[in-house]
Amino acid sequence: MLVRTETTLALRCPDCGRLGLYTISRFDFCREKVKEIVCPCGAVALVISTRNHKAYWLEIGCAVCESVHLFRFSPHELFTPDIAHILCQESELELAHLGPRDKIKHYVNNRTEALEALVEEMGGSNYFTNAEVMLGTLTHVHVLAEEGNLVCPCGRSRIELEIFPDRLELHCRNCQRLRVFYAETKRDLDRLRRLESIELTRQVLVGRKKSRKRDKQ
Repeated sequence: MLVRTETTLALRCPDCGRLGLYTISRFDFCREKVKEIVCPCGAVALVISTRNHKAYWLEIGCAVCESVHLFRFSPHELFTPDIAHILCQESELELAHLGPRDKIKHYVNNRTEALEALVEEMGGSNYFTNAEVMLGTLTHVHVLAEEGNLVCPCGRSRIELEIFPDRLELHCRNCQRLRVFYAETKRDLDRLRRLESIELTRQVLVGRKKSRKRDKQ
């Protein structure tokens, strides 16, 4: 019987929002019963603990709702040969992904490569006010859309996306409702990530309250 000794966790830092891939080994707990995973920014992203190796407890700082969630895993669940998705307990949005490193890297790359390529094609840091924040904004909107949480009150949800240097604009082709998300600062991104769903309105500015003129094309 093959016993897996390592697993990889893909997790966003609750402080800086950076996505990291972290390796967890059974042997990490031979001497110490608690393991901390620290983001390069210095924030503690995850604490794993066990008493008898029959159960592992994961304390994860949530980048979505800004609280700390506690999850219990059996050894088989933690060192799974498949990909397991860990959800925010408040919003049920994806919080982290667990599994073999090659599968996790493939899963993460497939979800981010297309958006990263789009940002670069549009000029990257030469075009966007903050290219990293724009990528995070696009990623979160994309995740909500995939989960069916991007809607319009008219019920048609024929929603188009327009990208500007400092913001995203979501338009309904059916009723012309509009929602604007600024993507200039980490605070703008943090506000967006707190949303569990997006519903278009006539015009609501999320992020900066200051009104701005639409960029000329």
